[in-house]
Amino acid sequence: MLVSFFDAYQKVLESDIKKLGSERIIFSNALNRILAEDIYAKEDVPACALSSMDGYAFCIKDLEQLKTTGLKILGSNPAGNMPDPLPRGHALKTFTGAVMPEGSDSIVIIEDVEVEDNLLKLKDDAMSPYENQWIRQKGDNYKKGELLLPKGSKITPFEIALLAELNQVFIQVYQRPKIGILASGDELVEVGEMKDNIAQVRSTNPHLLSAMIEQMGAIAVVKEKVQDEFKEDGISPLERSFLELLDECDVILTTGGMSKGDFDFTQQVIKKYANTVFHGINIKPGKPTLFAISKDAKKPILGLPGNPNATGVIFFLFSKAIMANLLNQKIYPKKLLAKLTCNLAKTDSRLELRACSLSINNGLYEINQDMKKTNASAIINNLCQNTALAILPDGIREFCPGDMLEIILLYNEG
Repeated sequence: MLVSFFDAYQKVLESDIKKLGSERIIFSNALNRILAEDIYAKEDVPACALSSMDGYAFCIKDLEQLKTTGLKILGSNPAGNMPDPLPRGHALKTFTGAVMPEGSDSIVIIEDVEVEDNLLKLKDDAMSPYENQWIRQKGDNYKKGELLLPKGSKITPFEIALLAELNQVFIQVYQRPKIGILASGDELVEVGEMKDNIAQVRSTNPHLLSAMIEQMGAIAVVKEKVQDEFKEDGISPLERSFLELLDECDVILTTGGMSKGDFDFTQQVIKKYANTVFHGINIKPGKPTLFAISKDAKKPILGLPGNPNATGVIFFLFSKAIMANLLNQKIYPKKLLAKLTCNLAKTDSRLELRACSLSINNGLYEINQDMKKTNASAIINNLCQNTALAILPDGIREFCPGDMLEIILLYNEG
């Protein structure tokens, strides 16, 4: 029985699978890794009040003197310096990032003042400064003990910078998952090889999936050109390759062999060693998708359709749920709204993820079918360039220009 896409997605999120272990690494090597610990602030930052502009530190109680007779300038205060206390009636030239001297509580910026005979005066046309103006107070960035990076956070260049500021030399991250790819099909021909006849097709799915796996920060292990065969009384090459991946990897992907044809042996191998969670989703593309959990090791197995468009779309969607489960993460599907600028029609009532060309007009996303071929699951070029998946709900077959549709971006995703 077919399950809805949303039910299938939730089943993957909630399935009982073996979680990944963790390892300790140097923070600078952690780009795109997932934190396996909470990171807290060890101290207040900034540790004391700092100037946020180039100007002069003074006490706001001396404002009238600044406007009239002027404040005597004591000298210069660069960043990294520890200044002496500032007496009343005086100012200290203070640069961005410098410690505010004791006795001061405001910065007047250079553009608003003039200096004559070492006296600082506010310009007649300048706005009057106020208390704490242009000052970063102690703990403005974060305070000691504050949770800054929760467990499950992805490390981007910005997190790397924060870890450096925290002097967090080593961090605990989850191990990079190994994702096995089993590509079977006697009709497949590898890149660079000659076809024997026009019925053969070029093997694309292992390359597609390997690139997607690398982009998500995982490790791909590929078994390809495996003979399509299943033996009831022995172990076939297909079954042997599957077992090798099951032993070595954290997640298993198969491509092809999920339909009900006479030569779809891959699902038989999966069902021999795993418990099926669902087989068949009421969605286009990707109807024959299978998800199972291996009986002994509790490893997730995702049986993908053989056509590359469907393979890419289904893995793009479900890999996020699998990774979230492996890493104890909470995820929120990134759905946006876009304006449809053409007519769209579905051939059946299923929920459909339609590849559309994406553009931005006056700050709004727009989608159309101008650069896309017919919506067949074998057309990988439909997913190239600026592409979004338009979510065409079940039960609705016609969509018109001006309709606002939910979309999922196929680029700039982590």
